[in-house]
Amino acid sequence: MRLMLFARFLLLSLATAASLGQAAHAADGSEARQRAAERLFELPAYREVATRQVYEAMRSLPDAQYRSAVDALSDPKVIQVLREVIVRSMARTFTVGELESLGRYMATEEARSAVAKTDAFQNALLHEFLAAGLSHPELGKYLVPQ
Repeated sequence: MRLMLFARFLLLSLATAASLGQAAHAADGSEARQRAAERLFELPAYREVATRQVYEAMRSLPDAQYRSAVDALSDPKVIQVLREVIVRSMARTFTVGELESLGRYMATEEARSAVAKTDAFQNALLHEFLAAGLSHPELGKYLVPQ
């Protein structure tokens, strides 16, 4: 009797877990991810980070293409296409939970402050990188002209 009750409990538990798993999968489907990624653009800190990412990606292009790409950013249609590309890439890469967590963080004052300090951080990093090249010969041989 106990074994039969246990077996029923186990089957019920497995069925419940399976249905919850299906619901979680549906909640993290491609459409839900797409919506979560689109909501990020409502946040100024996220828009600034996304813009920086676009410029960083474009910097890897040859000079002529880079200049053309920068010029193209004045066209609202190009901006819309880039936004769609970013949304699709975010939706393909991250789960709904991760996108929502990122959104909660990007809505904070701390995130806005951290994003605003990105240029200062890059300048400090470059300064420290070059200083390390002067004091560490193994790094210096790559950074200091011979």
